Amino acid sequence: MAKKLAASASTSSSAVVAPRLLNIKQAAAYLAATVWFLRELVWSRRIPFAKFGNKYVFDIRDLDAFVDAQKTQARS
Repeated sequence: MAKKLAASASTSSSAVVAPRLLNIKQAAAYLAATVWFLRELVWSRRIPFAKFGNKYVFDIRDLDAFVDAQKTQARS
């Protein structure tokens, strides 16, 4: 019985979960931007971020909202 539980636990924990928080390099890659540009957005407070110690992290939902806010409508 214990072997069955261990086997099922190992197979269920192998699922890949996308991270909610990205570090500055990951966030820059996600936005197709440079790290320097992302730092400028942080310094000017134009993008939401959290700071853990001296590390900036970005919520992927905030990045999506930032991109949506930057879009312009096509002319009709």
